[in-house]
Formats: sequence, C-alpha cells, structure tokens
Amino acid sequence: MSFKKVMCAALATVLVGAFAASASASDKKMSINLGHVAIETTPIGRGTEYFAQIVNEKTNGRITVSVFPNSQLGGNREMIEQLQMGTLQLCSPSNAFLGGFTDKTALFDLPYLFTSKEGAFKVFDSEVGTAILDDLSDSGIQGLGWFAMGWRNVTCNKEVHTPADMAGLKIRVMENQLHIDHFNQLGCSAIPMSFSEVYTSLQQGVIDAEENPYSQIDTQRFYEVQKYLIETHHIYDPVPLVASKSWWDGLDDEDRAILTECVQEALVYERGLVDEIDGGIKQRFIDENLITVVELTDEERAAFREAVQPVYDKYADKIGADLIEKAIEIQK
Repeated sequence: MSFKKVMCAALATVLVGAFAASASASDKKMSINLGHVAIETTPIGRGTEYFAQIVNEKTNGRITVSVFPNSQLGGNREMIEQLQMGTLQLCSPSNAFLGGFTDKTALFDLPYLFTSKEGAFKVFDSEVGTAILDDLSDSGIQGLGWFAMGWRNVTCNKEVHTPADMAGLKIRVMENQLHIDHFNQLGCSAIPMSFSEVYTSLQQGVIDAEENPYSQIDTQRFYEVQKYLIETHHIYDPVPLVASKSWWDGLDDEDRAILTECVQEALVYERGLVDEIDGGIKQRFIDENLITVVELTDEERAAFREAVQPVYDKYADKIGADLIEKAIEIQK
C-alpha cells in the first residue's frame, strides 16, 4: 500500500472515531433531580418546572429534569448536604440558609437595601451577585443564578406606618441572626421559629406577627390569623439556583452550555411571574376582604430604612463595606 493510501486510511479512521465520539456524547441521556421547599404554584415552583420543560425541548428529551417541590427531598439543610455528596444535582434553597457557607450572602438580607425590583435584578446579575455565588465553590456548591420570591412584607394584628408602631411586636423570623437584629432594632421581639410552626403560633398568640412574600402568606393562609399586611418591602427575596459542584464540573462542555442557557431563560421567566402572582394575590386579598393591605408611602419606608442603619454598621465588616456600597451604587 502506498504512503498516500496509508495516510488517507489513517485520516479516515481518525475522522470516523471523532464523529462516533461526538455522536456518543450528544446522544448520552441524562437524568437530573432538582429540589426546593416551595409549593408548586409559587414563582419558584413554576419557574423550576419551566426550566425542566425547556431542557427537555432543547435536548429533544435527551436530558430530563425531575422537579421535587415542597421539601420532598428534605429541607434546605438536607438538600445542600445531598448536593455536596453529589447525590442531588440541583436545588433552590433559601438565600438565608447559604449564610453558613459564605458571609457575603448576608448582603441580600440587609433590610431596605433595594429601592425597586429592577434595582434588585441589576445587583443579582452584576459582579456582586456573581461574587456571592462564586464564594460557594469551596463548599462543593456551584452557583448558577438568582430566582426571586418578591418583596417580603410583615403581617400582624395592628396597623403599622412607622418604626415606632413595631415596638413590642413578637415577630417570627428565620433562624438568621441578621433578620433577628433587624427586627430587634425596630423594637420588636424577634423569635426564630420553624416555618411549619408559624400558623399555629399566630393562632395561639405565641407570636403577634411574621414576615414573608405574598405567595407564602397566601399558600400558608396566614390571612386567617392576621388582620393586617404591611407592605414594608424590607427585603426583595432572592432564591439561588445551585448545583453540585462535582457533578457540574463533570459535565461535558456541550451539556454545561445547554444547561447554562436554560438556566438564564428560566430566571427571566420566573422573575416575570413574581409581579403577576403577587399582584393577583394582593387583589384577591382586597376583593375578598381577607386581610387589610397597608401600602406604605416612600417617606414612611425611608423612615424604616433610616431606623435600621445600625444593622448596616454592625455587618459592614462581615459582609464587606465595599460590597454593600457597590450594591447601592449599581441601583443608581
């Protein structure tokens, strides 16, 4: 056989092998599990289902995503542990819970940091949001982006317009020291409590108040045991979408690119649902006289922002004063 024929045969073999490898990679089926603690009808519930749908569509069913809502795979702690062990691929835990892995997540727990939802989205998608997600990598967690649950508001049994009106309220908060300090600074008695205990505790008078986004106030029926919903807008609640870093790093470039594209589309879709869902809930609350909605003015909200400034001073070193300033500057 001539040298030319040998080279052609060798080249053909290489090309066939490369094509076969490429075809094999693109034909490889993959099953992904995604867990979260929210109910299916919330923005997070619908947003994660949308993510599963577009992944299936873009890969012609080669990659399937099974969504497990409502703590079916365990609470935030259990899901993160599964993520770190590589037995769970994706989850959307509460942002406050990630404080155990990086101090920077506390930035988004600072009260009245955001003056608008558009400002919040700018910060989530900026180098500030990316820096917080990147800080999780040493803990075996790969940050992918930020969903949203909307504004957190206070429900209670008295009408509130000023920080002084909050004095003495026994308010349930998450087990997060910054949240505790925030409400204690307003003169409340902040009580950390499991979410599952809130309704009964309100009903029995163990606590006077709680704070959550509209969707949670609705699905948990807190309006049955509270008279007022105060639109404090004290936090625009982000919900991170995170992956097992060992699993994510093990993906081939093509699959990682497809999933990244789907994540970005799902984030936009989910965020767009927040106003739609919250607006619908608010109108139903008003129309059916389920709870009295108190809309604070910009001036009233500014008074709350001023009242909690000592909380910013306390956490500036922990979070990073430069990160706080950057988040404020990005919104201007």
